[in-house]
Amino acid sequence: MIRSEGRALSSGTQLEKSQTGIKGLDEVTRGGLPKGRPTLICGGPGSGKTLLASEFLVRGALKFGEPGVFMSFEETSDDLTKNVASLGFKLDDLVAEKMIFLDYVLISRSEIEETGEYDLEGLFIRLEYAIASVGAKRVVLDSIETLFAGIPNPALVRAEIKRLFQWLKNKGMTTIITGEQGEKTFTRHGLEEYVSDCVIFLDHRISDQVSTRRIRIVKYRGSAHDTNEFPFLINENGITVMPITSLGLRHIVTNERISTGIPRLDAMLGEKGYYRASSVLISGSAGTGKTSFASHFADAACRRGEKCLFFAFEESESQVIRNMRSIGIDLEQWVKNGLLIYHADRPTIYGLETHLSVMQEMINEFNPRAVIVDPVSNLNAV
Repeated sequence: MIRSEGRALSSGTQLEKSQTGIKGLDEVTRGGLPKGRPTLICGGPGSGKTLLASEFLVRGALKFGEPGVFMSFEETSDDLTKNVASLGFKLDDLVAEKMIFLDYVLISRSEIEETGEYDLEGLFIRLEYAIASVGAKRVVLDSIETLFAGIPNPALVRAEIKRLFQWLKNKGMTTIITGEQGEKTFTRHGLEEYVSDCVIFLDHRISDQVSTRRIRIVKYRGSAHDTNEFPFLINENGITVMPITSLGLRHIVTNERISTGIPRLDAMLGEKGYYRASSVLISGSAGTGKTSFASHFADAACRRGEKCLFFAFEESESQVIRNMRSIGIDLEQWVKNGLLIYHADRPTIYGLETHLSVMQEMINEFNPRAVIVDPVSNLNAV
């Protein structure tokens, strides 16, 4: 089956999509967010809603040349710029280049309560000006609770929410609207998820003193999407979604064989060694030589001029190098010439998602031909 990038899978009219540029998110949404339609990002405090919305705008401007408007009802433009800088994004530069328009709108709850009036016309005028100023294709409204704070009439809130979503749709804006999670609903008003074309739920939980983040596509009108929960990470490079449960078994295999680094083990494997790009599990109790077998393989890879990345979750780099020297393996030479990199961490220092993300980033950056995880069983403690 061939998937056309940026579009939903269907036999009839296909839903156009806007790629977010966020690692992994375009994969689980099967191409991005619905183009010209509103998407609701909901979750509890600190779940990453504002950061995800910010990265959606920044990636849109930098990767796809699509200007955007960020209208905040909570954070000032200065605060937002400083907070997003933690992800390595320079909003000031994009504002100066007229790729992003930042607008802080102060919603005075007391004024609404005093006059008893509330109308979105002023907001629409302000939004229209912002959109026209940069030729925006993307819009972020953060957050919908603050926008409608102070309105005691639920019927009015529902009517205005519908009007807001329809206005954005009529303008053809690919929009993210953030919302706080309610007690029994995805949002406090409980209506936004019904009028949104796409609903994404973010969750930040603590289990055994370890922090984990999850993302789930709750709803995607007119498009197939992955329904599982996926771990995601926020670091200095932005947001990374790890769609590990959506990985298929469609990779291409090879018949090439490579040496284990141990001649007699190669002989046991038909004089040829391991299959290239295969996963090899070396199992045994403590002291049976698992790290020694892995180090022989690392040494053999480096002797072929291939890069090797060694993830150590039990011993430090210097400890492994010292111990392997006692059995005649000089790994330090490969570290010095850049063919071998050790990454040593205690498994309990991070959650499993963080370990996975770090490993993924290091593999992408170093581009090794061989990867060793020693021992993988220590990650069970996470």
